[in-house]
Amino acid sequence: MIKELQKRLKEQNIKFYYVPTDDDHQSEIVGEHDQFRKYLSGFTGSAGVLVVGQEQAWLWTDGRYFIQAEKELYPGIKLMKMGNADVPSVKDFLIDHLDDGDVLGFNGKVTTASFIIDLDEGRETDFELKDIDMTDVWTNRPERSHEPAYIYDVKYHGQSTAQKLEWIRGYMEENECNAHIITSLDDIAWTFNIRGKDIPHSPMVMAFSIITLDNAYLYLQDGTYDETMIEAYKNDGVEIRSYDDIYLDTKRLSGQVLVDLSAINYAIYSFIDCEIMDGSNPSQYFKSIKSDVEIENTKHAHLKDGVAMTKFMYWLKTSMPDDATECSITDKLLSFREAQELFTDISFNTITAYKENAALMHYHPSHEHDVHVKKEGMLLIDSGGQYLDGTTDITRTFILGEISETERKYFTYVLKAMLKMQEAVFLYGANGIWIDGLVRHELWKQHIDFQCGTGHGVGHFLNVHEGPNDIRPRLRDPRKPSAIQEAGMITTDEPGVYIEGQFGIRLENELLCVEDIKNEYGQWMKFEPLTLCPIDLDGLDVSLLTTDEREALNKYHEFVRESLKPYLTDEENEWLKTYTRGI
Repeated sequence: MIKELQKRLKEQNIKFYYVPTDDDHQSEIVGEHDQFRKYLSGFTGSAGVLVVGQEQAWLWTDGRYFIQAEKELYPGIKLMKMGNADVPSVKDFLIDHLDDGDVLGFNGKVTTASFIIDLDEGRETDFELKDIDMTDVWTNRPERSHEPAYIYDVKYHGQSTAQKLEWIRGYMEENECNAHIITSLDDIAWTFNIRGKDIPHSPMVMAFSIITLDNAYLYLQDGTYDETMIEAYKNDGVEIRSYDDIYLDTKRLSGQVLVDLSAINYAIYSFIDCEIMDGSNPSQYFKSIKSDVEIENTKHAHLKDGVAMTKFMYWLKTSMPDDATECSITDKLLSFREAQELFTDISFNTITAYKENAALMHYHPSHEHDVHVKKEGMLLIDSGGQYLDGTTDITRTFILGEISETERKYFTYVLKAMLKMQEAVFLYGANGIWIDGLVRHELWKQHIDFQCGTGHGVGHFLNVHEGPNDIRPRLRDPRKPSAIQEAGMITTDEPGVYIEGQFGIRLENELLCVEDIKNEYGQWMKFEPLTLCPIDLDGLDVSLLTTDEREALNKYHEFVRESLKPYLTDEENEWLKTYTRGI
């Protein structure tokens, strides 16, 4: 594994080799073919960067994965806890450790252009940046996914490709750009109304795109499309070309080209031979504001997902067998979702975490280390579904029996924090950093915090994590401001408490941002919940809730009860009355 790569580094006189998590499209979740970092390090988390030296190696990841990484990393790899005061960034580490004449190797196809540009501009010594693919040390590497692509039916989204190209070209003209290169799969999927199965649990197809003021080119792997698709795209002024043609076509561009340097890979960037405007893909903003058709379909998807989740909760509370495990419970939840109309897949690997396992924010159960779930303590489940009419993401922490007073207190404070965002009323212009502080304040008053964002955007039959509407305490990318909440954005609200070795608690609803009243102060905004599943009242210390918080929870539970009533059995409805009762 890593020893073979280190041997190669010595042979080629390369001091360090940079291994990100990304694929050619800088996807958050990558297919098996692109999990080189996992192969080398043993770390299975979805975020992290590995730097391999000739004798040592270092793995950077964020607070969601500290505990997991400590358990999974192969011997000889040092964990670098991002965000800790004594831990340098990957860039600063490399700049500090590369001397004159040293060589840093990287694979330009999976490394962002912005990282290499920043490294080059920040260097203080004359080291060499060498674009070299070393994945051939990976024996038995899986093939790249090559699934058929298909056009996503307009009845689910309501906007033609031609309309979307018109919006993008309008942005290009405003910024005097002749061309726009898109490499991020969700932006391409949205722009061209195309879907596939190339990314685990995200219905996307491996593709690139170049849009000019007069033409649009969609680059697909050969064999993933047919003549029917070619003809359909011709009607929207789109020409399909072979996947690897993107490189030479990029070299032919002239004038000014719009690219997001934090989203495009260095290999494509190196072929650009004209002026560059670095900026976010306009499609990222456009797709974050859901159309009326998308909103209505998303509500249908959440109704079905709520039926599945509530039936599951009823089963968990009344019928869970004595031999239940994290894996068997995960399978049971899947069976309830599979029974719903238009369900195609889960939207990410389900997190089913019992007791202390829930302290690992992105823990996943495994058959190799399956855990017996008893009728005691707490069970955290973070899950979601991909339905043709929408994508869902929900977390509930279930009470299976006796819990401690400390657990009950923290459960209640997590609920208080979640309600802060769900019930927020704010003037237009509030961004994700402002909202994050509003939510986190409830936990800060108890001198506790959580090492991740409060929320994220959700795609429409796309990625379950979508920008730009992040709710987080600091910028993800210093080039990009914290996004303002716009009417039509769908964002998760998911504060939590994680006590290592003891327990984890998270509660998550998806919220739709809508306009409230407008007066002399400006346009007021608020949220409407989309998620339909009870909060487990067995975990609450009601004495810690204010009158307003009780009313907010009662209002939400009435919404859940009335929405789901027609789709549940008599027994389930009677049980639901108890778990949505007024408090």
